[in-house]
Amino acid sequence: MPAMLIIYTTLRGRTGQMVAPIQEAIEGEGVSCTVRRVEEVTWEEMQAADGIIVGTPTRFGGIDWQLKRLFDVTAYQDYPGPLAGKVGGAFTAGSRPGSGAELALLNTIHVLLNHGMIVQGNAFGAHYGPVWQRGLTDEEIVETCRRWGHLWAHLELRLAGERPPAERAAGHH
Repeated sequence: MPAMLIIYTTLRGRTGQMVAPIQEAIEGEGVSCTVRRVEEVTWEEMQAADGIIVGTPTRFGGIDWQLKRLFDVTAYQDYPGPLAGKVGGAFTAGSRPGSGAELALLNTIHVLLNHGMIVQGNAFGAHYGPVWQRGLTDEEIVETCRRWGHLWAHLELRLAGERPPAERAAGHH
């Protein structure tokens, strides 16, 4: 069974609130999912995971310093290469439109791409990853997180040579 790892940090709690619906959607597709706060995760867990999803608060349009440090310092021990080919993704919480949330996602994705990770966009919604912003209802944010959780799980399953459950049920080849 493919295994995903969600690594996150949260400033005011909003990024942390996005974790559960993402994890539930991933696990609902038959992919195991471990969640770690940035200060808890180990390099061994990162290497063992088939995919890593990073949750960062929007910090001046960038990735949170603790997450950046994790990828700069911890991953440096075997860089380049040990994370290459793993699924990667990002989600963030910003306060309002124009707060830098899109930049935070792009900066996080940039870090993942530099490690050779496989990142998937969404043509039909939040293009770079889920964003928690003022003005959206809790239901809208949870639904966006769930949709992204399904997308990440489907990508992981396809890369593992498996079909997502919906495709298996419909008999797609």
